[in-house]
Amino acid sequence: MNVIGETMTVVKSSDPSKEGVKGIVLLDTAKTLVLETRGRSIRVEKDGSIFQLNGSGRQISGDSIKGRLEDRWGTRSTRAQLA
Repeated sequence: MNVIGETMTVVKSSDPSKEGVKGIVLLDTAKTLVLETRGRSIRVEKDGSIFQLNGSGRQISGDSIKGRLEDRWGTRSTRAQLA
């Protein structure tokens, strides 16, 4: 699942100060999401977090989107098959 460019809210986080933060996902790394909110970037750990996609209202677990985006899409296995 690609969440880059999505507007989302942090529903639950291991860092309570990040709960309720709403922003646009700028970067999706293996362990974190970087949200732009109020003109600044905030890094939120995926592990144990719950995010709400503001467009659909759907909630997703950070654990379900752990790992690098290209690994979740299967890019490495596709490259290996081409070699």
